[in-house]
Amino acid sequence: MSGRSEGKAAPVDDLYRDPQTYELLAQMTAPADLPFYRALLVDAAGRVLELGCGTGRLSLPLARHATEMTGLDNAPAMLDFARRKAVAAGSTARFEHADFCRFELQRRFDWVLLPYNALNHVCDATGFDGLFESVGRHLAPDGRFVVDSFQPDPAALARPADRRRLLTYIDPFLTQRITLSESSRYDAARRVNHITWHYDLGDRSDWRIHRTTMRILLADELDALFRDHGFVVCAKYGNYDRSPFGPTSPKQLVVARRV
Repeated sequence: MSGRSEGKAAPVDDLYRDPQTYELLAQMTAPADLPFYRALLVDAAGRVLELGCGTGRLSLPLARHATEMTGLDNAPAMLDFARRKAVAAGSTARFEHADFCRFELQRRFDWVLLPYNALNHVCDATGFDGLFESVGRHLAPDGRFVVDSFQPDPAALARPADRRRLLTYIDPFLTQRITLSESSRYDAARRVNHITWHYDLGDRSDWRIHRTTMRILLADELDALFRDHGFVVCAKYGNYDRSPFGPTSPKQLVVARRV
């Protein structure tokens, strides 16, 4: 049965309308998170739901470890790309179009994954309430909810919003050099970081621009989100090697269950 969103769907950021660029950047910038999820699933994979699945970067390889793999995303272009990849790979993974802050699939899962900072795209209480409520309805009785968020650096957020070069690469489709840089404006009152990615094509400045917003979640605030929405944290790691979470950890990797 197809998934459906409830209420008004969230807008789709520019980058997620461009799966070809996203897939290219993911190959260069995506973290080594796949082994982390494989290790979690290896002994008891069962039915897996990945929220914010994008182009299937994780869903497709993880499908080989699951009895059932479902990816969910609200960006049609990303889902079309993922489905084409699934067909080419002969994968059994299925992909649903819905907003992960409010969805209904009418089935339950042993694992619900929200990888690589996707939680930080939720910027208000209504979104958080809808997300945790939806996840709770879809978790099996002993299911686990796994969230990957970065640990913010307050000093970095306080810096001037000058451009910071991220990487330079040759675009294989254009066969031209692209320099990608980032600028940001932090709204401390709302704890929202407004981020702009600037693509310079050769000597053409701002040939392409992608914008997004990220909610800044400090460690105590992230833990409180789970607690206040009826979840208990089973484990919290500071990086993909499962090192313990601490004040200097780059990541906040939370494994939680319903109370």
